[in-house]
Amino acid sequence: MKSGNHHEVLNFFLFLVILISGCQATPSAGPLASNPGIADIQGCGHTSPYAGRTVDGLRGIVTSKIFNGFYMQDASGDGIDCSSDAIFVFTDQFPEVQVGDLAEVRGTVVEFYPGKPEDHNLTITEISKPTLRILAHHQELPQAVVIGYGGRELPDKIIEDDQFMKFDPQSDGIDFYESLESMLVQVNRGVVVGPRNPFNEIVIISPDQLPAEGLAEDGALVLKEDDRNPERIILNLNSANDEVVNLGAELGQNVQGIVDYSFGNYKLNVFGVIDFRNIEHTPVDLPADDDALTLVSYNVENLSPLDNPSRFSEVARDLTEALNTPDIIVLHEIMDNSGVEDDGITSADQTISKLIASIRTRSGVEYAFAQIDPQNNQDGGINGGNIRSVILFREDRGIILDEKAPKSFFSSNPTLIQEGHWRFQGSRKPLAAYFRKNDTVFVVIAVHLTSRGADSPFYGDLQPIEKPEEQERNEQALMINQFAASFLKQNPEIRVIVAGDINDDPWSRTVEALAGKSLINLGKNRTDGPQFSYILDGNAMQLDYVFTNPVPGINDRFIVVHLNSLFDYSLQVSDHDPVMALINLPDSP
Repeated sequence: MKSGNHHEVLNFFLFLVILISGCQATPSAGPLASNPGIADIQGCGHTSPYAGRTVDGLRGIVTSKIFNGFYMQDASGDGIDCSSDAIFVFTDQFPEVQVGDLAEVRGTVVEFYPGKPEDHNLTITEISKPTLRILAHHQELPQAVVIGYGGRELPDKIIEDDQFMKFDPQSDGIDFYESLESMLVQVNRGVVVGPRNPFNEIVIISPDQLPAEGLAEDGALVLKEDDRNPERIILNLNSANDEVVNLGAELGQNVQGIVDYSFGNYKLNVFGVIDFRNIEHTPVDLPADDDALTLVSYNVENLSPLDNPSRFSEVARDLTEALNTPDIIVLHEIMDNSGVEDDGITSADQTISKLIASIRTRSGVEYAFAQIDPQNNQDGGINGGNIRSVILFREDRGIILDEKAPKSFFSSNPTLIQEGHWRFQGSRKPLAAYFRKNDTVFVVIAVHLTSRGADSPFYGDLQPIEKPEEQERNEQALMINQFAASFLKQNPEIRVIVAGDINDDPWSRTVEALAGKSLINLGKNRTDGPQFSYILDGNAMQLDYVFTNPVPGINDRFIVVHLNSLFDYSLQVSDHDPVMALINLPDSP
């Protein structure tokens, strides 16, 4: 989630603050020059040795301007790759300069901190309170530094591994980008690993840095436990770029722009309209098994009755045409009847009924549903939205809520697991339902664990990054597993299926705790490459899972159905892909 922008928030932290924050990388050695150039001010580090000082006679060619400042770059540079030859001049109003002007500036060197302290962003070296003279017009721009294909190779494994103690642009991605801060940069070729997002950003990597391992079959760059993929280049497009760009598209031309930092990421603010050779993605054939229970888990991203009716139709299309109207649908982020309005309403019967009606219109299938309204504003998400998990089920396939659910586990059917425990305060409570399909009983637990939105950014001032909500997810997962394990200890012949948005990685303690010794992660044994159900900043990751208790001689199946993550945001129904499982139900005694 984005928060704060250094061109919008006027919040400056000087050198002393940076030292206290622990974000200071090794500065340039030796005494400070009395008349420093841009490269001297930038230095080989994350903060300037001149921060807080007034400099005079600073010269550079204007390479770009925005509403409250401009970028200028030394025409020749210092020839040292680790120090940037460019800097942003903050004018606090539309600057009276033109691209190509040779400018001379006097002003104060500051380390600007975008956003709020809790965002844990890096600082940007800038010139504040400037006075300037234009010495010449129509100067040739400095030669753009080529990165990626045909130029400087980006680090491909490490973002930061020494807590800023060493400035190493050749091996650390965070230092690589810092060494190019505010500079004119060119990318010659690129393959899209992050489709265009709502902020008009596209993530690419150089084709010669496509990894031998870790690239999914669809071309997604999968996040790994020991590799955060620093070779990603985020292209921040201007508003003239509005074409659809899907995963796997390729740059059709060289692009140039300015290296900027905002919202926890370095990105290239590109010039002009960019040509992409786009590609289409064809639907994958789903496995079929008439004897298996088909279950889908789908985070539908804050589905609200206030949404355009087409959105309900699109979700219904996914569930019917792409997912073949499964027996069980576990939905997440279903909003209450008033959507984002914080009016105390918690019922979601209108939201659910509207979706069920859309499904019926498309397929003729009538779903029943199981859910429990949350207490107002107690389950996280947007205030007033009261998101919750909902289970749809097909009575026409013989599936019903069984009235004989054991009272020791189901005070009601459905029921909420650990509803009153403090670890679920402000987070979705797991919904457990006891079903019967013909003569077989089974349990479905719908799970949407605490968000990871408070994680500090990969390119932030905390290294290693912090995950303040991780422990809460771990304990939530453990409680869900304890419920499942206790139930299975008394009812070993019954299948228990846990499905939902776990908000954590396959190697995480959260996933491990949820599985425990009684359940298995159905996606773990897939042999057709890495799995993912979500793409953020070009990193593909798996957040959505199905777990169940193993039964000897039975092989359940699991598939991520990529209906959203491969596509331009304008084509997405949700930011998550649905996941499907085919579960074989043994006959109950």
